Amino acid sequence: MNNSLDAIKMQMRANKGAQVTLRMRLGRRGGTEMGGILDGLYPEVFTVLVREHGYRRRYCFSYAEVLTHHVEIDPCPESLLSAHPET
Repeated sequence: MNNSLDAIKMQMRANKGAQVTLRMRLGRRGGTEMGGILDGLYPEVFTVLVREHGYRRRYCFSYAEVLTHHVEIDPCPESLLSAHPET
C-alpha cells in the first residue's frame, strides 16, 4: 500500500471515473464494503459515488483516511465490470 499522501493522490488521479471497491472500517462494529465510482478529486478530499437501493449517494473521504487504512479503495477488474453493468 502507498505510504505517502502524494502517492495516494497520484493513484487516485489514475483511477478517476473508474469503478472501484470501497471498504470502510467502522470501529468495533466491523466495516462495510460496496462498489462505486471514484467521482471527484479535490486538494484535501475525494468523493465516491455509490448507487444502492435505487439511490445515489456520495461519500467523502480524506486522503489521510486511506493512509491510515480506515478506508480502502481498490479498482474493479474489467472482467467484473462486463459481468455486472451499471444501470
